[in-house]
Amino acid sequence: MSESSKDPVAVAAARLESAVDRLITALSRPRPPADESDMVPRAEVAAMAERLDATIARLRLALAEELRVGEREGE
Repeated sequence: MSESSKDPVAVAAARLESAVDRLITALSRPRPPADESDMVPRAEVAAMAERLDATIARLRLALAEELRVGEREGE
């Protein structure tokens, strides 16, 4: 087991990167034209975007805190 796989922050970052890769793959697949009944309401898309933005902000704060702790431990 590598050192990074023991680090919960590194594991979380790797899982996030994997999830983003899966989203990119899913979004890049050709899709048949959607009729209006298949469309997701704009409000739902906006709500999901807000949740994703909030999750990314929390991740950035957690990573920044982890870096600060690591720097203090390295002193």
